[in-house]
Amino acid sequence: MSMVQPLAGVAGGAMTASDIGQAATSSTSPRHSTRNAVIGSPVVRRLAVLICALGLLASTGAGTLAAPDSKSGVSNEAASQVGGGQYIADFALQFQGYPYVWAGNGPGGFDCSGFTQYVLLNTIGIDIGHGVAEQTYSGAWVNWGEWQPGDLVYFAGTYRAGISHTGVYIGDGQFIHAENEGTGVVISSMYSDYYSGHYYGAYRHW
Repeated sequence: MSMVQPLAGVAGGAMTASDIGQAATSSTSPRHSTRNAVIGSPVVRRLAVLICALGLLASTGAGTLAAPDSKSGVSNEAASQVGGGQYIADFALQFQGYPYVWAGNGPGGFDCSGFTQYVLLNTIGIDIGHGVAEQTYSGAWVNWGEWQPGDLVYFAGTYRAGISHTGVYIGDGQFIHAENEGTGVVISSMYSDYYSGHYYGAYRHW
């Protein structure tokens, strides 16, 4: 279908060569009359509106996607849109049963702080470092019992003095962590005698 409709003639039909000749001898300039007819065309008006809309879309950046984080390949915006802390917890859960490896930070095996480092780096693109104590230098403090999935929980005096162990809270009073060489990555209760007795605190990074 042609986008431009035929110009109306004096008799209401398509404009003929004779009509054009008569228009050329009239007092109105053919250049201006033709220009006015084209500009007044509904098709041209619709095209003008479309061009303006496309220009506005390009200037505002609408419809574009957030760039992936340079460290993890996952955009922080995408992580927040799919559930924030729950996204972190769900990612951590896929490593249940993986082996404990001293100084390991994935993906084949982990120690406790290597596990939390790997999880945050590959979900929200934050590198919190590998040392347990170092990891507590960032994030927002979370009070006992106010944890949400994706929070990092820390324990002290588990095998040495000071902050010595960490994991990812997954909800329902449980956390997943690289416990030791005998158990690997497992789920434990925050309220167990052992872990509640060694509890230090929790931090939120999302």
